[in-house]
Amino acid sequence: MRRVVVAAVIVLWAGCSWTHEACGQDAKRPAEASARLEKARRLLANGRYAEAVEEYTAAEAEGAKPPGGLSPATRTAIALDLAECLASQGEYTQAAERLKKAAADAPQAAEPRARLADLLLDRGAWDKAQTLMREAERLEPDNPRARWVEARLHELRGEREKALPAWKWFIDRYNEKKPEISGNAETLLLVGQAAERYYRATARGEELGEALNDVINEIYESAIRVDPNCWRAPWLEARLFLSGTNERAATRELARAQQINPLAPEVLVTLGEADLQGYKLAAGRTKAERALEINPHYAPANVLLADLNISDERFDDADKAARKAVAENPRDERALARLAACRRLLVDPMGAEAAELAALAANPRPADFYYWLGERLADRRKYHSAERAFLLGLAAQPGRADAAIGLGMLYMQVGRETEARDLFDAAFEADPFNVRALNMMKVLKHMASYTPILSPHYSVLVDPAQDQLLGKYMSQYLESIYPTLTKRFGYAPPGRTQIEILISHQWFSGRTVGLPFVPTVGACTGRVVALASPRATRVPFNWARVLTHELTHVITLQQTDFNIPHWYTEALAVESEGYPRPQEWNRLLLERVPARSKLLNLDTVNLGFIRPKEPDDRQMAYCQSQLYAQYMLKRFGDRALIDMLDAYRRGLTTDRAIAACFGVDKPDFEKGYLAFLDQVVKTIRTRVSQEAPVKFSQLEREVKEKPDDPDLNAKMAYEHYARRDYKEARPFADKALKLKPHHPLASYVKARLLLTIGDDTAALQILEPALDRKRPNERVVDLLAELKMKAGALDEAERLYELARQDDPYHTKWIAGLARVHLRQKKTAAFLNDLTMIAANDADDVSVRKALAERHLAMGHAAESEKWGRECLYIEVLDPTLHVILADALTAGKKAAEAVEEYETAIELKVKRPNDVRVKLAKALWDAGDRVRARATLEGVLKADPDHPEGNKLKAELGLGSA
Repeated sequence: MRRVVVAAVIVLWAGCSWTHEACGQDAKRPAEASARLEKARRLLANGRYAEAVEEYTAAEAEGAKPPGGLSPATRTAIALDLAECLASQGEYTQAAERLKKAAADAPQAAEPRARLADLLLDRGAWDKAQTLMREAERLEPDNPRARWVEARLHELRGEREKALPAWKWFIDRYNEKKPEISGNAETLLLVGQAAERYYRATARGEELGEALNDVINEIYESAIRVDPNCWRAPWLEARLFLSGTNERAATRELARAQQINPLAPEVLVTLGEADLQGYKLAAGRTKAERALEINPHYAPANVLLADLNISDERFDDADKAARKAVAENPRDERALARLAACRRLLVDPMGAEAAELAALAANPRPADFYYWLGERLADRRKYHSAERAFLLGLAAQPGRADAAIGLGMLYMQVGRETEARDLFDAAFEADPFNVRALNMMKVLKHMASYTPILSPHYSVLVDPAQDQLLGKYMSQYLESIYPTLTKRFGYAPPGRTQIEILISHQWFSGRTVGLPFVPTVGACTGRVVALASPRATRVPFNWARVLTHELTHVITLQQTDFNIPHWYTEALAVESEGYPRPQEWNRLLLERVPARSKLLNLDTVNLGFIRPKEPDDRQMAYCQSQLYAQYMLKRFGDRALIDMLDAYRRGLTTDRAIAACFGVDKPDFEKGYLAFLDQVVKTIRTRVSQEAPVKFSQLEREVKEKPDDPDLNAKMAYEHYARRDYKEARPFADKALKLKPHHPLASYVKARLLLTIGDDTAALQILEPALDRKRPNERVVDLLAELKMKAGALDEAERLYELARQDDPYHTKWIAGLARVHLRQKKTAAFLNDLTMIAANDADDVSVRKALAERHLAMGHAAESEKWGRECLYIEVLDPTLHVILADALTAGKKAAEAVEEYETAIELKVKRPNDVRVKLAKALWDAGDRVRARATLEGVLKADPDHPEGNKLKAELGLGSA
């Protein structure tokens, strides 16, 4: 809840009632006190609170000296400003004492009592605040601050029928006293905030939009025109924009506020909230921590930290932050909501209920509490609990837009789009500023024409004009992997899982988060999987791999009631894909494991996914998560992964799950994992392509410093060779070889130089003694194998490529080299195995899969040809040639009915030489028993082309007469 003491403008030149009186007495002040006051005001406006306190205190002291002295009104105004300075630094007790003394010194003044009431209200002391508010109203019935406290008390207690007329009072007062109020920035801010609340409760559609625009342009902008140092005006505008998830507009206004006061905790926290909306968690954390440095007791900063920690899956830290916020104000619904969410996420239902009862004790209709509880639980996919919270929030405050949007987003995540549509329509009517509601309405309108492709366990939703064929093959693939995945994890999701294929990445982003961009092509909510259509991406990708990954999330999230940590569901998803570890991950392991540098552990691995410190951290998180799974299997046996899933299903934390499943504590588990990583790294070597580059100028300096260093001379030789400066390269290569005979890099450069003049024999003579068969240099062995193959020494070339693979078995370079050798040796089986390994290294390579399908078919391996033909379609489903290849494989495998379908698809996709395919279709139809269609198809071909050779041949084979 916003701290009004800090948020409201208290600047003496803003035109408030105290300012006029104080300014009227300026002539009575000593000159030095007056100068100090002006300086103090500037410091206060710029957020330099501690310095402002010093200046105000000094001004008081100077003004108290005879002759003259400060007027009572000026002393009161100083006391109010001092109270704000103290409160802005979290010195609430001292601020309250200042206000109490000001009230005692001015028994007929309403303002000190109203300010103290406001301060106590935000500390949860509602009864004391009410007493002071009534005292202030007795002294000055129309005091804006007292009226503000009265309206907020009604709101906080859930007395909506009393709060609405209290908010309306500000609008009526503004209309009655517009010339007077328009010159008072502080009162304008109170009017604006009251008007926001009133219009959100009573207006809809265009009327509400116009009203909120008036609040911004007529009220808040007027405040900053009256007082150019009124940073709270753009801050309040930003909050209004941010409530509608308009992050861009909010950020612009927050920048205006920071130009005036860069140290306002309110602005810092609101910037952090914008970061949270954009999932920039590290940036948000920095702002929350900075706000707490300025004001250690600023509850909204701890609320923001709780939110960030919940998104980070650091539930214990979130709980601590929520408890600190509650300690500042035990009745704060937003703080209590975070505490309830943390207790629920930490599997403490009693603690969650206690927090809810605390909110209900203060307000029988705690709409804020339920909304924020729903938001935080939905963020962690606690859908049932979140739905309950949103529904209770809407019951507490019917027509509330943010709760309707939160519930609508939840329904989108679980595939209940029809219910979501009504909620978004109502929410946008209630809040036309809300970008997310508008975007989701657009998404649902766009998706209204999508149609489902149903199978026993899945519903694949597609745009029939673009992705009907893709949806069909996705549906088939999903059913094909269903038995494997459900058996592997021992769980089958109930009902049909919904798969949604959006026609573009923009629509995918809108459907996933309600905003224009999300940096991925697939997303899983645990109930729904959404993908951007492969047709919308610039580079084709293997959508089957993506689906396997996302469906693993569906199973493991539901299986554990969404208690599984991020790292573990990712570990299982990557393992399920079944591909070799990417070389990029090997590079990271080589860099980080031996030095124990930037390694993640069980306490930090989730952060690699959620808020990586550098781009490589996300890849390292995937890599280390998969290795955690492999480590558990190796150390604890085949049931290790299933046992951990069961532990998470029972609500155990990772620490407790490790102890329960494996009988070891976390330090022992982590120690064993590091030893496992060391063994993994021993099987990896750095590739030439990943060597750290050295600047040529730096290398020149190093050679001058160490002219007799063979390694430096060899590197210099290589750099000159790479620049095609062969004349300069040779002396460095020769010198390196003289200093260290058979130096690998120098030998490689010398051999390359000899090849430029066509002396292959001399190149071989240089390279062969440079080869270390225990640790072969990549460049040496690669060039040597190439020369052996060129010379026709295929067996020796094969041995060299196998030697190179010993330390790097999945390097496509060596496998491709072997493939070329095996092809020339006519070792067909070995050649096909090479192609299979190349395909495994690149899930998105359709050309190698096509080659495998064709070669297996030529060899009569129908099943293998079918396998690779299907894998081709997982990348390029709209390529008619690939459908023909698959159909040919199916025909060879005596699967005539399936072949018919593929041939027909190829024809629909406008395959080249369609009559050739129609002849094959006719044969498949005949074999499938549909002889009427077979005859008609064949006759159609021969009618168009009577001399078609395959057509006539088939007609004769089928005994249908001559052409």
